[in-house]
Amino acid sequence: MDHFIEFEKLLKSCKKLKFVLIRIKNSDKEETGEELLEILTRSAPTNLREIRFFEEFQFSLKILEKFFENWKGRPALSILTSNPMYKGDDYMKMINKYKDNGVIKEFRVYHKFPTTIISTAYNSDTKIR
Repeated sequence: MDHFIEFEKLLKSCKKLKFVLIRIKNSDKEETGEELLEILTRSAPTNLREIRFFEEFQFSLKILEKFFENWKGRPALSILTSNPMYKGDDYMKMINKYKDNGVIKEFRVYHKFPTTIISTAYNSDTKIR
């Protein structure tokens, strides 16, 4: 997909990028999610501290764990999403494991796309409630 090529170029050129908000609709959810996490793993700048996934993102347990394994050694990552599937027992167990290991700083699931995400998007120091 062309937008993934452009996204990877953006990640490589924005060395001071602190967070990214990603919304994709009408796609093969798992395939899109897997490709996106692979791009983030290989091209995200070391300053990236927060990723916000909204709309139709879906990461299998296996793919998400692979991403967390590949993220080890980088600063802890905060992840915000709107998909309630990540509140499932298997996902929560894995997420807590990577929180304990210092890979994940925070993992939040919103029931819908919160408007505060947009209003705080330009100030990454603002706490989202």
